[in-house]
Amino acid sequence: MPIFGPSFDFPSMVWFEISLKERDYFVKLNYMNKSFKFLKPRMMNMDLRALKTFEACVRLGHFQKAAEELQYAPSTVTLQIQRLEADLGVSLFVRDGKRVIVTEAGRWLHQEAGTLLKSVQSIRQTVSEIASGEGGTVRFAAIEPIASQRLAAVVADFCRLHPKVQLTMEVSGSQPIADRVRSGELDFGICSVPSAKFMLNFEPLFEDQLGVMMRADHPLAKQDDIEVSDLAGLTVLVKEPTCIYRKLWERTVRQTDPHPYSCMEVGSFFVIQQMLKEASSVGVVPMYSGLELEGSLVIRPFSDIHPIVPLGIVYKDKHLLGKATLLLMDAIRAIS
Repeated sequence: MPIFGPSFDFPSMVWFEISLKERDYFVKLNYMNKSFKFLKPRMMNMDLRALKTFEACVRLGHFQKAAEELQYAPSTVTLQIQRLEADLGVSLFVRDGKRVIVTEAGRWLHQEAGTLLKSVQSIRQTVSEIASGEGGTVRFAAIEPIASQRLAAVVADFCRLHPKVQLTMEVSGSQPIADRVRSGELDFGICSVPSAKFMLNFEPLFEDQLGVMMRADHPLAKQDDIEVSDLAGLTVLVKEPTCIYRKLWERTVRQTDPHPYSCMEVGSFFVIQQMLKEASSVGVVPMYSGLELEGSLVIRPFSDIHPIVPLGIVYKDKHLLGKATLLLMDAIRAIS
């Protein structure tokens, strides 16, 4: 058993490298107590360049041809193969004059090396694509109706231009979006101004204004704008209490004189839209032309109140965002 270590003039506790059953171990030897302890195996220092050289030698059947393909000096090819054999502790080739014959171990390594080198190339390409924004993942969420009315086309165009990016777009409320951006579940969000406790960055991009949606044949549809007093005696469809548009409505209406109208909570603007097609009620919704249905539903602005809410991009730390995420954020900024 060959042992490699310091000279005999050593202290009581020394390190040895010992070869045992074709595996290398670090051995801690207590000289005074004449005891030793095996530690974890040594990590093999295999050079990917040497593997690439080995693969070329086997594939081309000649060291010289491999040197020409790789643009190495023949001596460099020989040295890399020798180092690889030393690292592995086996012979990969048998020299027969000017010919080299691949050993059984060499044939197995060639198969595995080919798979490994392809994986390495794939890793390099993927990392390069992520760095350039042509790959990677993007996770974001937006509130409605801005998600469908403004962002859908932008996201579709981004996916067309960056087909290798794995993009996830969710629709949620402002507070859940801010909470998930803070926790790292989302890269960014499109929502209202988050609470200061979230400690997030916010870039204002849009302003949504509330209006009144109704059937095109509703008596109020003949007016260019609506006063809150016009809603007296009507049933007004509004979103749930946690919705920013519901909060904006209640906050704004409190500033006016009380008017006798009733409210019905509906959890979706789409459902409000469909309900108003069949009823004489009205709904409080953001003013998007895409929510109107030609010949069926219209939206009129308020004249005596100005319910406006700022919306924008919320994110935690721009320096931690991937290139693809930054590109999508820029595309969204461009439509503001």
